[in-house]
Amino acid sequence: MKYIKLPSRLVGFTNKEIAELTGLGKNTVKDIDLKRLKEKYTIDGKTLIKPERQAKFLGIDEFKLHNGHKYAVVIIDMETGHILWLAHGKKKATVYAFIDHVGLDWMDGVEAIACDMNSDFEEAFEHCCPHIQPIFDFFHIKKNLNDKVVGEVRKDEYRRLVAEGDYKAATSLKKSRYILTS
Repeated sequence: MKYIKLPSRLVGFTNKEIAELTGLGKNTVKDIDLKRLKEKYTIDGKTLIKPERQAKFLGIDEFKLHNGHKYAVVIIDMETGHILWLAHGKKKATVYAFIDHVGLDWMDGVEAIACDMNSDFEEAFEHCCPHIQPIFDFFHIKKNLNDKVVGEVRKDEYRRLVAEGDYKAATSLKKSRYILTS
C-alpha cells in the first residue's frame, strides 16, 4: 500500500470524515492512520517509544470498551495531557506493564498519581513505587460519599418515616435524592 500524506487542513477530522472528504474507503483511511500512528509512536511497529520528558504528575483511569465487559486503562501526564500508556484490561498487570515500560528510574521522578478509588491501581503503584502519593479525584470521592453515606442515610430515614406512619414526609424524602446529592 502506498503511503498518502494528507493535507494539514484534514487534521482533527475523524477517519470516517476523511474517507468521505477524500473519496477513499474507510478501511484504507484506517490503515493509513494506523501506519502513521505506528511510525510516530512505536520503534518497530510494536514497541511503544518511552516518554520523552519526565512527568511529575500522572493520571490513571479505566474505561469500558464497546459497551461490554472489556476495559482499557489510560495513563496520562497531568501537566501536558499527553497519553503515556493505553492498554487492555483494568487490573494491576496494566500498571506493572507501564512501570516496566518506562522503568523504575523514570518512575522515581513521579511525585503523585491521580486515580479513582480502584484499589488495584493504588496497590500496584504502592508496591513498585512507594514514594508516589496516590490522590483520589474529587468526582470519585464525592460520588462515593453520595452513594454510601448520603444515599444510605436517606434510605434509612425513609424506612423510619414509613414505620412511624408519616407517609407524606417519606414520599417527599424519596424524591429528594438529586437535591441531597447536588
